[in-house]
Amino acid sequence: MRQELRRGRMTLVSMACGVMLAACGGGGGSSAGEGRLQLITFDYPGGGTLLSPPQKLKATTTSGLPVKFESTTPAICTVSGDQMTLVATGECRVVASQEGGTSADGVKWAKAEDVSQLFNVLKRSQTITIEAPDYVLSSQTREVTLKAKASSGLPVVITGGTPGVCTLEGDKLRLLGKGSCAVTARQAGDANHNETTAAGFIAVDPLIVADGIIGAGQGSTNDAVTRQGGAVSVNAWSSIIGGGWEWCGNTDNTCFRAESADGRAFTSALHIPKSKWTPGGWHASSNTIDIFAPGLKAFDTAGDTAGGLKVTTETAFAINLGVNEGLLKAKKPVVVQLDLGKRNNGCNVTVSSLLWPAAMVGGYGIALGDFAVTEACGLAGVNTASLDDDVRKLPSPWGSSPADFAAAMAAYQAALDKFKPARESALQLIRSSTVVRVRLRLMDVNSDTSAPSDGDFYASDLSVIGAITIQ
Repeated sequence: MRQELRRGRMTLVSMACGVMLAACGGGGGSSAGEGRLQLITFDYPGGGTLLSPPQKLKATTTSGLPVKFESTTPAICTVSGDQMTLVATGECRVVASQEGGTSADGVKWAKAEDVSQLFNVLKRSQTITIEAPDYVLSSQTREVTLKAKASSGLPVVITGGTPGVCTLEGDKLRLLGKGSCAVTARQAGDANHNETTAAGFIAVDPLIVADGIIGAGQGSTNDAVTRQGGAVSVNAWSSIIGGGWEWCGNTDNTCFRAESADGRAFTSALHIPKSKWTPGGWHASSNTIDIFAPGLKAFDTAGDTAGGLKVTTETAFAINLGVNEGLLKAKKPVVVQLDLGKRNNGCNVTVSSLLWPAAMVGGYGIALGDFAVTEACGLAGVNTASLDDDVRKLPSPWGSSPADFAAAMAAYQAALDKFKPARESALQLIRSSTVVRVRLRLMDVNSDTSAPSDGDFYASDLSVIGAITIQ
């Protein structure tokens, strides 16, 4: 981004988006009878992409006289009045000028030096949505028709398949065996849009934790239930909004539950009013959703819990998760815990991992080998990790941009390796016991004045969308 000032043959280039250029000598007096010297400040107009609506140009003068705009690169961008339209990729240059004249207070002003802005016009980004089920049961079907669409409306090509699990023939996905079936959708782009791809994974014959949760309403509850008959407990709370210790029961929309019209999305919401948040004060908040395996309402307090999901060849926990925009921008992770049927000393064994949301709505898979034992209940020979000092200190594997994804993933793996024995114990216990309950726990809520907010409150909304599976 550049702003230029031209006087005769001399060019001054300033790396800034809006610059006030100082006059030389005289402090604003007249020059050779032409009038008082005036200066133009031209706001940076870049950042738009092709197909964006016309953008209003903004510039002011020290005289208060109106500014005229002109594009010197009409093949890339055009200007009509104060409206700029981007028409092709490339370098756009717009010049702001003021020819001089008499202002409303009767002062005569000389012609201002032209000021220009130079910036690159980029293609528009696009997204792809793959229309496919979260999972498929081979006992019910052996073939799935796939669809994909791009936000641009341009045609999408789907490829993929996983040996032994599925094969793709045209838009028909044929099932071969148990596992995770991978597909990729690609849109090649055009003169206005960038190329983009999207990956999708369809679980074939997975273990189903839940596929839909019922129970909207106010506050915390133990009365929600999955469509598979598993009990659900929802606890969004904060010590500064009342409703009791670790139990939110108020009715002023500071915490509530919601379901989508199609029954696929269930949200536990915590909205902390900014007016009640005191920087530096003591506060405690969390947002937790506990989901039992199909048909289970609670743990067996007399011994190991019968039932639950038996892991055999499955290798990953999968979930479609949604968070609100402020929470995403605040970069807060979600603790994912699997409570097992194995019971000892009056408690159930727990294994834990960390999920970093990378989008407001996204599909995520956590390798079962990434979970670590964080509660061994006194079992001999079990290695453990600290939930707070190990698991919750894992760095985000996504990185801040695609360019540093590899480095971020390497750092994540290195942090995992620090408690490898606890992860190995977790995998052994998962396979020798059963998964009885899944806990999604937002322990770092969006309630910090340094983090983004949503209007008059800090929102920490956690949504389960569609199926939760082990595949």
